Amino acid sequence: MSGSDHERARELVLIGDIDEIAHGDALWLEAHLSGCADCSEFAEEFQQATRALRNMPVTASLALVTDTQTRVRVRAAELRDHEARMFLIGISFCLGLLWSAGSAFAGWKLSGWLAERIHVAQWAVAAGLVTFWLAPAIAMALAFLLHSRPLSYPARVEWPLTNTEELQ
Repeated sequence: MSGSDHERARELVLIGDIDEIAHGDALWLEAHLSGCADCSEFAEEFQQATRALRNMPVTASLALVTDTQTRVRVRAAELRDHEARMFLIGISFCLGLLWSAGSAFAGWKLSGWLAERIHVAQWAVAAGLVTFWLAPAIAMALAFLLHSRPLSYPARVEWPLTNTEELQ
């Protein structure tokens, strides 16, 4: 057998412990393990090591558990706040959209009426209305662009444990 067959068999043994492998690969692996003592021994040792690791109890210090619980609670509160803000932003967007559509419709009608009264082409009045209607948004966009600052991020939180003896 070639070295690539042994590599493939070992890879399938490793993958098979984590995820399900294809039926054809499983059949090939069984056939290979029945005929190859080295790969069969590797698979058995790997299964024994996996069982031993899974049966080994893992304990955490009270400080680690408390710190983790605190961080989870803080993150949950941040997510609730973010969700509430997104809801308010969505409502604001919808109200702004309705106001914009209503004011555009009213402005268009007003521009037609004004064009008739002052005997100017309706397109000229409409262009002036659109410019007047968009001017505040353009001015605010320019103001934000000129005075924008980079986002500030909170300082990186370091792990509170200073030595590995606290983990045991």
